[in-house]
Amino acid sequence: MIIGAIALGVLMGGCGSESEAKRIDGPRAEESVSRAAVSPGGKTDPAPAEANVPKHPTSEGTPPPAAPKLSKFYRVFKDGARIDPAGKPMLLVFGQPRDPYTEAFRKDVAENPELAKEIRADVTPIYVDARSEKRHKFMHNGQLMDVDTKTLVSIYHIDATPTMIFADKTGQSIFIVPGYMPPRQFLVTLRFVKEGVWKGKDRKNGEVYKALKAYYERHGIDVGKKEKK
Repeated sequence: MIIGAIALGVLMGGCGSESEAKRIDGPRAEESVSRAAVSPGGKTDPAPAEANVPKHPTSEGTPPPAAPKLSKFYRVFKDGARIDPAGKPMLLVFGQPRDPYTEAFRKDVAENPELAKEIRADVTPIYVDARSEKRHKFMHNGQLMDVDTKTLVSIYHIDATPTMIFADKTGQSIFIVPGYMPPRQFLVTLRFVKEGVWKGKDRKNGEVYKALKAYYERHGIDVGKKEKK
């Protein structure tokens, strides 16, 4: 079984609020993303730049076109073309466009330097649009598998966004957090993974979730109450 644990209802997203997630409506073709539902006048991060920029013949002395710049969010998260821990714990996030909770998460990553720094330092962060129809190179048991987005959604039992899968260096799931997490809770969760508090805990019977809940309590995170951003 690829997944080591399925998220328990007692935890967690948005400090325990099950409403802070949006159900997946179904696959879609490429479509634009709106952040208007998050905050008035909010701006949308552009999609990740293509890795290969077309090369055009240029006359002598004329430089080739500059590569488009990545958005702040995609300077932190990889775009999901390759899902591989790459020697670090992995954070795999499933989101979808026009979801205010996904967009709130993306905005936090883009605008919170401390959060972005710890994500880069402590995990391999990967983002997947759960409604896309793409192919992915998926590392499983040391081998890269070619899978589509629908298969990934099925493997991880994703039915709402955002959903965050924290995995170990081999890609095995440690625990899953459904729903939006405010920045402070997100930081504490990253530190739980970094410190290895989950190691030696049974991932199938809820021990990891109990340890995470206790870790939250020690660090002043109340999962039963909404945290002010």
